[in-house]
Amino acid sequence: MFNRFDIAEAHHLFARHYHSGGDTSRRDFERLHRMRFQPGLSLCTHDTPELALTENGALIYYELVARLGVK
Repeated sequence: MFNRFDIAEAHHLFARHYHSGGDTSRRDFERLHRMRFQPGLSLCTHDTPELALTENGALIYYELVARLGVK
């Protein structure tokens, strides 16, 4: 079961890692900004999904990577 915070954090980290991906990452950042999402300390200090996200958040992150075909 995923909660909204896990989803928002996973999308934030994905957009940060793949910001050169074009429209997808820009739309993610814009959506998170409208939600007034503020990244937590773990997202500010870690860049690895396993360290920055919860277990569920990391699963969501890797599903985004797989679904969007990012290598």
